Amino acid sequence: MASAVDALHAAGEIHDLLHEKLPVDLGWGSELLFEIERTAVPWFGVGAYGVHLNASVRKASGLHMWIAVRARGRHSFPGKLDNLVAGGQPAGISLRDNLHKECQEEADIPLELAERAVPSGMIGYCAESERGLKPDTIFCYDLELPESFQPQNLDGEVDEFHCLPIEEVAHCVRDSSDFKFNCNLVIIDFLLRHGYIGPRDEDYEAISKGLWQPLDMN
Repeated sequence: MASAVDALHAAGEIHDLLHEKLPVDLGWGSELLFEIERTAVPWFGVGAYGVHLNASVRKASGLHMWIAVRARGRHSFPGKLDNLVAGGQPAGISLRDNLHKECQEEADIPLELAERAVPSGMIGYCAESERGLKPDTIFCYDLELPESFQPQNLDGEVDEFHCLPIEEVAHCVRDSSDFKFNCNLVIIDFLLRHGYIGPRDEDYEAISKGLWQPLDMN
């Protein structure tokens, strides 16, 4: 696979290698089949995994959520709104250790705080783009941060942060395309679990079911 990716890169079919290997298997917890360059994942249509963190803050005025603004110079989705912490799941590292690493790099969340993150479930989708087919599984986490915490980006992938009322975040998800597309799903999952979207809302059932639409890799 590495030789195939190198040949496709040399031919100009695959651009901007990240030199980060992602695991390829038949489902989470199954035997590892092989590892593949991250940039090549959509080209081959194999499944990938990631971790995303919903970071909330309880203020006197109500629940808020930290939102990151992706760096304008990034190759993918520049300037889009993002979860405070998110990243692909590389080969050879546990979900928890990867989350802690991303917390430190993307928002300078100290380990003692990052360890309080609570796993809250999985969402699955399959995205088609000009780069190919990308079936993804995202492991979602919730972390309530103290009001005094101020995120700082250390890896150059975020331009700025905003701590927004949860209602404003929900309206942005519903009424705009400002968020990176899969971050919308992670936030919708949070809104469902915390009662901000409920049975009385239009399309509640369809929204709930729609958060798990993986590609069958078997």
